Amino acid sequence: MKDFKDISPYEDNEVPRAIVRLKANNSFLSKFSPFFFPRISSFFPFLGKFLFKLQFTKYFGSSKSVKDFQQNLAPFFTKMIESTTSGFSISGEENLTNKTTLFIGNHRDIALDASFLNYALHQKGLNTARIAIGDNLLDKNFAEELMRLNKSFVVHRNIKGIKETYKKLHKLSSYIYKSIVEDSENIWIAQREGRANDGNDLSDAAVLKMLFLSNRKKMKIKEWLEKVNLTPVVISYEFDPLDVIKRQGNRNLVELEKKEKNERDISDLINGIAGYKGGVHLHICKPVLNEISTFDELVVKINDSIQGNYRLWPSNYFAVNELSKIDKSYEPFIEANLDIYESSQFMNRFNGFKDKKLQETLRTYARPVINKKKANQNN
Repeated sequence: MKDFKDISPYEDNEVPRAIVRLKANNSFLSKFSPFFFPRISSFFPFLGKFLFKLQFTKYFGSSKSVKDFQQNLAPFFTKMIESTTSGFSISGEENLTNKTTLFIGNHRDIALDASFLNYALHQKGLNTARIAIGDNLLDKNFAEELMRLNKSFVVHRNIKGIKETYKKLHKLSSYIYKSIVEDSENIWIAQREGRANDGNDLSDAAVLKMLFLSNRKKMKIKEWLEKVNLTPVVISYEFDPLDVIKRQGNRNLVELEKKEKNERDISDLINGIAGYKGGVHLHICKPVLNEISTFDELVVKINDSIQGNYRLWPSNYFAVNELSKIDKSYEPFIEANLDIYESSQFMNRFNGFKDKKLQETLRTYARPVINKKKANQNN
């Protein structure tokens, strides 16, 4: 029997000790106190950390299990929705059932994509999902504590050597399958490695092959799909709270030192939670069952499900209309009768951007419009 201790979320008996470690973690207190006590933290950082520690202890100090922790977290998530969005909506709720499910979703925000799904599951009284996270977030020890308390398991990246890569991927595949079939735990994993910072929600066949890897000699894809109840989910945000940050300075992560990458990931995580998102919509697609027999077919099916059910916002059309002024290929996607004032307010977000950066940002908002039309033409 495989030992999954190094990649699995915390067990219930590990929760109290993790809470104690977080309360004593100065980096954790420093990063999150400005979010809860912004004015005090800016003038008196020590006092801000002290007050945040008291509040954290008040709400989470009594947590004895992962379920306790998530139940105590739910009111804070509700407050986050109230303060940083204009509303959260869900469609396709009929596809959320008691059947244990492998959810595969588009990836726009480090922490929130899966968290909105778990919030929906919690509100419906269903078991929350174990969440796949990259090990790039785990260099900051408080991030690992928070993630593993919240049912996150580890996906190793940048593995060296063919044998070691196969070993790690097989172990991950086995853990995910065991979670669903034996532990009756839902799973959320992104359709590709890394966020879709370009607005292009495309599945990576390598991710799907990894999921099937531990069963490829035991069953056909059709049987595996039936067992894991693979269900695409799509999250859409009216505004990306990091859209300006992503285009400022050097965001070429390939060229950044590892330490700086990790700092940026943690910063993006916190800014994504605290930043204004406008409307947020989650759609639960129909499960992909036994009509699929190859990975090529599966990639197309997931892409069409996610892109075809993406909730479009005025911001997406503002970007299309603006780009159509310099690129005629956007003209077929123009939306008439948009609010001129709202459009100008949207463009004001990017004041100071030079042409290249502005066009890159607008294309990120515009791509879902084009992708949705193409996906719906395929069906």
